[in-house]
Amino acid sequence: MRTVIVVAVVAASAAVTAVLFAGRLLVVADPVPPHADAIVMLAGSIADRVLETADLYRAGVAPRVVVTRERISPGELSLRARGVRLPEPYQMTLDALARLGVPANATTLLRRRTFSTESEARTIARWACTAHVRRLVVVTSPFHTRRARLILRQALGPGIELVMRPARAGAFSPGRWWRVRRDAKFVLTEYQKLLHYWLKERWTIEPCGGLARAIRR
Repeated sequence: MRTVIVVAVVAASAAVTAVLFAGRLLVVADPVPPHADAIVMLAGSIADRVLETADLYRAGVAPRVVVTRERISPGELSLRARGVRLPEPYQMTLDALARLGVPANATTLLRRRTFSTESEARTIARWACTAHVRRLVVVTSPFHTRRARLILRQALGPGIELVMRPARAGAFSPGRWWRVRRDAKFVLTEYQKLLHYWLKERWTIEPCGGLARAIRR
Protein backbone atom coordinates (compact mmCIF):
# COMPACT_ATOMS: atom_id res chain seq x y z
CA MET A 1 0.00 0.00 0.00
CA ARG A 2 2.84 2.35 0.87
CA THR A 3 4.45 1.71 -2.52
CA VAL A 4 1.20 2.58 -4.29
CA ILE A 5 0.95 5.85 -2.36
CA VAL A 6 4.56 6.76 -3.18
CA VAL A 7 4.02 6.01 -6.87
CA ALA A 8 0.82 8.07 -6.86
CA VAL A 9 2.57 11.02 -5.19
CA VAL A 10 5.47 10.86 -7.64
CA ALA A 11 3.08 10.65 -10.60
CA ALA A 12 1.05 13.57 -9.31
CA SER A 13 4.18 15.64 -8.76
CA ALA A 14 5.38 14.84 -12.27
CA ALA A 15 2.00 15.83 -13.70
CA VAL A 16 2.01 19.14 -11.83
CA THR A 17 5.58 19.86 -12.96
CA ALA A 18 4.63 19.08 -16.55
CA VAL A 19 1.72 21.51 -16.37
CA LEU A 20 3.82 24.24 -14.77
CA PHE A 21 6.59 24.04 -17.36
CA ALA A 22 4.56 23.12 -20.47
CA GLY A 23 4.23 26.75 -21.53
CA ARG A 24 7.86 27.64 -20.85
CA LEU A 25 9.14 24.68 -22.85
CA LEU A 26 7.45 26.02 -25.95
CA VAL A 27 9.36 29.31 -25.86
CA VAL A 28 12.91 29.62 -27.17
CA ALA A 29 14.84 32.85 -27.65
CA ASP A 30 18.26 32.88 -29.25
CA PRO A 31 20.63 35.81 -28.59
CA VAL A 32 20.28 38.64 -31.09
CA PRO A 33 23.32 38.50 -33.40
CA PRO A 34 25.29 41.63 -34.30
CA HIS A 35 24.48 41.02 -37.94
CA ALA A 36 22.35 38.71 -40.08
CA ASP A 37 21.53 38.52 -43.77
CA ALA A 38 17.78 38.89 -43.28
CA ILE A 39 14.92 38.96 -40.80
CA VAL A 40 12.00 36.71 -41.66
CA MET A 41 8.58 37.38 -40.16
CA LEU A 42 6.43 34.26 -40.13
CA ALA A 43 2.80 34.69 -41.16
CA GLY A 44 0.12 35.05 -38.50
CA SER A 45 -0.45 37.30 -35.48
CA ILE A 46 0.60 40.39 -37.40
CA ALA A 47 0.51 43.02 -34.64
CA ASP A 48 3.09 41.50 -32.26
CA ARG A 49 5.32 39.95 -34.92
CA VAL A 50 5.55 43.08 -37.05
CA LEU A 51 6.59 45.16 -34.04
CA GLU A 52 9.43 42.77 -33.20
CA THR A 53 10.51 42.59 -36.83
CA ALA A 54 10.58 46.35 -37.25
CA ASP A 55 12.50 46.81 -33.99
CA LEU A 56 15.16 44.33 -35.12
CA TYR A 57 15.46 46.04 -38.49
CA ARG A 58 15.78 49.51 -36.96
CA ALA A 59 18.42 48.15 -34.57
CA GLY A 60 20.53 47.28 -37.62
CA VAL A 61 20.39 43.50 -37.15
CA ALA A 62 19.84 42.87 -40.86
CA PRO A 63 19.40 44.96 -44.03
CA ARG A 64 16.41 42.98 -45.33
CA VAL A 65 13.00 41.87 -44.05
CA VAL A 66 11.32 38.86 -45.64
CA VAL A 67 7.55 38.35 -45.59
CA THR A 68 5.58 35.27 -46.67
CA ARG A 69 2.11 34.91 -48.15
CA GLU A 70 -0.65 32.69 -46.80
CA ARG A 71 -3.05 30.63 -48.87
CA ILE A 72 -6.34 32.40 -49.59
CA SER A 73 -9.20 30.88 -47.60
CA PRO A 74 -12.36 29.55 -49.32
CA GLY A 75 -14.37 32.32 -47.66
CA GLU A 76 -12.16 35.02 -49.15
CA LEU A 77 -12.40 33.41 -52.57
CA SER A 78 -16.20 33.48 -52.29
CA LEU A 79 -16.05 37.17 -51.38
CA ARG A 80 -13.83 37.91 -54.39
CA ALA A 81 -16.31 36.10 -56.62
CA ARG A 82 -18.89 38.66 -55.46
CA GLY A 83 -16.61 41.60 -56.06
CA VAL A 84 -15.39 42.08 -52.49
CA ARG A 85 -11.63 42.02 -52.00
CA LEU A 86 -10.24 42.28 -48.48
CA PRO A 87 -6.61 43.21 -47.76
CA GLU A 88 -4.48 40.10 -47.42
CA PRO A 89 -2.35 39.56 -44.29
CA TYR A 90 0.89 40.09 -46.20
CA GLN A 91 -0.42 43.44 -47.50
CA MET A 92 -1.25 44.57 -43.98
CA THR A 93 2.18 43.38 -42.84
CA LEU A 94 4.02 45.33 -45.53
CA ASP A 95 1.96 48.44 -44.79
CA ALA A 96 2.67 48.16 -41.05
CA LEU A 97 6.39 47.64 -41.68
CA ALA A 98 6.51 50.74 -43.86
CA ARG A 99 4.75 52.78 -41.17
CA LEU A 100 7.26 51.49 -38.62
CA GLY A 101 10.25 52.64 -40.65
CA VAL A 102 11.08 49.66 -42.84
CA PRO A 103 11.38 50.98 -46.43
CA ALA A 104 9.80 49.06 -49.29
CA ASN A 105 13.16 48.50 -50.97
CA ALA A 106 14.33 46.66 -47.84
CA THR A 107 11.51 44.10 -47.94
CA THR A 108 11.21 40.88 -49.91
CA LEU A 109 7.86 39.18 -50.47
CA LEU A 110 8.05 35.45 -51.13
CA ARG A 111 5.43 34.76 -53.79
CA ARG A 112 4.71 31.12 -53.07
CA ARG A 113 1.64 30.81 -50.84
CA THR A 114 1.92 28.71 -47.68
CA PHE A 115 -0.62 26.87 -45.56
CA SER A 116 1.36 25.55 -42.57
CA THR A 117 4.61 26.10 -40.69
CA GLU A 118 6.16 23.24 -42.66
CA SER A 119 5.19 24.67 -46.06
CA GLU A 120 6.26 28.15 -44.96
CA ALA A 121 9.64 26.77 -43.84
CA ARG A 122 10.07 25.06 -47.22
CA THR A 123 9.40 28.33 -49.04
CA ILE A 124 11.79 30.27 -46.80
CA ALA A 125 14.49 27.62 -47.14
CA ARG A 126 14.32 27.62 -50.93
CA TRP A 127 14.71 31.40 -50.98
CA ALA A 128 17.53 31.37 -48.41
CA CYS A 129 19.53 28.71 -50.24
CA THR A 130 19.05 30.43 -53.59
CA ALA A 131 20.08 33.80 -52.10
CA HIS A 132 23.13 32.20 -50.40
CA VAL A 133 22.00 33.32 -46.96
CA ARG A 134 24.31 32.41 -44.09
CA ARG A 135 22.44 33.72 -41.06
CA LEU A 136 18.70 34.22 -40.70
CA VAL A 137 16.70 35.77 -37.86
CA VAL A 138 13.14 34.46 -37.69
CA VAL A 139 10.36 36.22 -35.75
CA THR A 140 7.22 34.48 -34.56
CA SER A 141 4.91 34.33 -31.54
CA PRO A 142 6.51 33.01 -28.32
CA PHE A 143 4.48 29.78 -28.11
CA HIS A 144 5.37 28.97 -31.73
CA THR A 145 9.14 29.36 -31.46
CA ARG A 146 10.17 25.83 -30.46
CA ARG A 147 8.21 24.03 -33.18
CA ALA A 148 9.17 26.65 -35.76
CA ARG A 149 12.84 26.23 -34.87
CA LEU A 150 12.67 22.44 -35.21
CA ILE A 151 11.06 22.67 -38.63
CA LEU A 152 13.15 25.56 -39.95
CA ARG A 153 16.48 24.10 -38.84
CA GLN A 154 15.70 20.95 -40.76
CA ALA A 155 14.41 22.81 -43.81
CA LEU A 156 17.30 25.29 -43.97
CA GLY A 157 19.97 22.65 -43.60
CA PRO A 158 23.33 22.84 -41.81
CA GLY A 159 24.75 25.63 -43.96
CA ILE A 160 22.44 28.38 -42.64
CA GLU A 161 22.51 29.64 -39.05
CA LEU A 162 19.03 30.08 -37.60
CA VAL A 163 18.23 32.62 -34.88
CA MET A 164 14.73 32.44 -33.34
CA ARG A 165 13.21 35.55 -31.79
CA PRO A 166 9.85 35.51 -29.97
CA ALA A 167 7.72 38.61 -30.47
CA ARG A 168 7.90 40.42 -27.14
CA ALA A 169 4.60 42.22 -27.64
CA GLY A 170 2.73 38.90 -27.63
CA ALA A 171 0.33 38.46 -24.72
CA PHE A 172 1.24 34.81 -24.10
CA SER A 173 2.01 33.97 -20.44
CA PRO A 174 4.10 30.77 -20.38
CA GLY A 175 4.20 30.59 -16.60
CA ARG A 176 0.44 30.70 -16.08
CA TRP A 177 -0.95 29.48 -19.38
CA TRP A 178 -3.59 27.26 -17.80
CA ARG A 179 -5.31 30.28 -16.25
CA VAL A 180 -5.99 32.02 -19.56
CA ARG A 181 -8.29 30.27 -22.01
CA ARG A 182 -6.51 31.71 -25.07
CA ASP A 183 -3.10 30.63 -23.80
CA ALA A 184 -4.36 27.17 -22.87
CA LYS A 185 -5.61 26.76 -26.42
CA PHE A 186 -2.21 27.83 -27.79
CA VAL A 187 -0.32 25.37 -25.57
CA LEU A 188 -2.55 22.37 -26.20
CA THR A 189 -2.59 23.03 -29.95
CA GLU A 190 1.18 23.43 -30.11
CA TYR A 191 1.81 20.12 -28.35
CA GLN A 192 -0.59 18.43 -30.74
CA LYS A 193 1.33 19.92 -33.67
CA LEU A 194 4.67 18.99 -32.11
CA LEU A 195 3.48 15.40 -31.92
CA HIS A 196 2.55 15.59 -35.60
CA TYR A 197 6.03 16.91 -36.36
CA TRP A 198 7.78 14.07 -34.52
CA LEU A 199 5.54 11.39 -36.00
CA LYS A 200 5.31 12.63 -39.60
CA GLU A 201 6.76 15.96 -40.70
CA ARG A 202 10.35 15.36 -39.55
CA TRP A 203 10.64 12.41 -41.91
CA THR A 204 9.67 14.42 -44.99
CA ILE A 205 11.44 17.79 -44.54
CA GLU A 206 14.48 18.15 -46.80
CA PRO A 207 17.41 20.62 -46.65
CA CYS A 208 16.88 23.77 -48.71
CA GLY A 209 13.18 22.97 -48.76
CA GLY A 210 13.74 20.14 -51.25
CA LEU A 211 15.22 22.58 -53.77
CA ALA A 212 17.84 20.12 -55.04
CA ARG A 213 15.18 17.50 -55.78
CA ALA A 214 13.00 20.11 -57.51
CA ILE A 215 15.89 21.17 -59.76
CA ARG A 216 16.62 17.58 -60.77
CA ARG A 217 13.09 17.13 -62.08
